[in-house]
This record gives sequence, C-alpha cells and structure tokens, in this order.
Amino acid sequence: ATVRPCQRGMAGASEPVRAGLPPDEADDLRRRLRQHDQMYATMQQQGKPFDALEHLEKGLFVRKELYGPDHPEVGKVCQVFTTSCNTLAMNSLQRDNHLLAYELLKKAEILTSPSGYIMDKKMRMKLRAVTFNNFGCFYKRRGKLHAALQYLAKALKIELTSEEVDNPAGTHLNLCATLSQLGRHGPALEHAQCALELLEAMADSRERKG
Repeated sequence: ATVRPCQRGMAGASEPVRAGLPPDEADDLRRRLRQHDQMYATMQQQGKPFDALEHLEKGLFVRKELYGPDHPEVGKVCQVFTTSCNTLAMNSLQRDNHLLAYELLKKAEILTSPSGYIMDKKMRMKLRAVTFNNFGCFYKRRGKLHAALQYLAKALKIELTSEEVDNPAGTHLNLCATLSQLGRHGPALEHAQCALELLEAMADSRERKG
C-alpha cells in the first residue's frame, strides 16, 4: 500500500502562488491540481496504487509550477511520492516486473538527490538510504552482485552518519547475503554480526521503553 498524504495538510486555493505567475495561469494550475488530488484519492480507494501514483506525480509537478520548488507543500508531497515509488518498486520486483521496478527506483533516486525537492535534509537522506538499499535488492535479484554491493555500500554510508534511518540491520543483512554469494565470507560474517548487534540493541531499547 502506498502512503497517503494528509488531505487537510495539502495546499489550498488560498496558498500564495509563485511570484510572477499570471492569475489565469494560476487558476488553471489550481484546477488541474484539484483534479489530480481527487483522482489520486479515488484510485487509492479503488485499490489501484499505480494509477494513484501517476496522479500523485502529476500533482507534484503542478504544485511545483504553482507554488515554486521550495514550497513546503512540494517537499511534503515529494516525500510521499518517493516513499510510494520505493514501496511499489519492491512490489513490482516481487512480481518479476524488473523494468517497472527500475523506473520507480530511478525516480526515487533522482528526487532524493540534492537537486530534488525535499528541503528537509534528514528526511531526504533517510529516503535516499531506503532507495539505495532497495536498488541493492533489485540488482541482487537480477544477479548483478557487484552493482548490488555498490548500492548497499552507499546506503550503509548514509545510515552510519544519520540517526534518521529505518532499518540499518537490514542493510547489513543484505550486504552479508551479497558478499556471501560473491564468496567473500569473512566480510559477510562481519556484517551479519553488525546486524545481530543492532537487532539486540533495538530489542533492549524496546524493553526499556516498555
């Protein structure tokens, strides 16, 4: 399932538009934005996540034209879109739709680059780590182990320098599996031990909170 943006948090007609935008063009962009948001919600309700994603993407770029690339609303919707791209890419990979999985991950990679629209750097790096990890899984499944290793190493590098990460243990386990397939059992074991330590630390943390 894709992540649904908070409808009441979306920019409305009263939101200030991009400087220099002619009123008639702004009205047309607002109309298109309403249509895409409505279709996005409808496709979500009908259980059509890929159709919903298409309207979410179109709504994102209409927002950029209407409010400017630095507007918080653009960054917020970009986060939702990037998360959805990753989720649906992994769903597609499970169904052996490799081309679609690659296209979705590539979009996520572009949008989480420094030139993307996510101004919150911590969130951007968190999503970038997720995207790199998923790219690692993608290439591992395709049997391209060296490419998988490169992406997983990129994900780990981000995770080691950021507190805003979802699953660093998972990255270590993916590295362990990939290195093992390459016959590099020593480094594979090290990553397995790192994963175990992280999982134990997470379990201890949950116990203390509980």
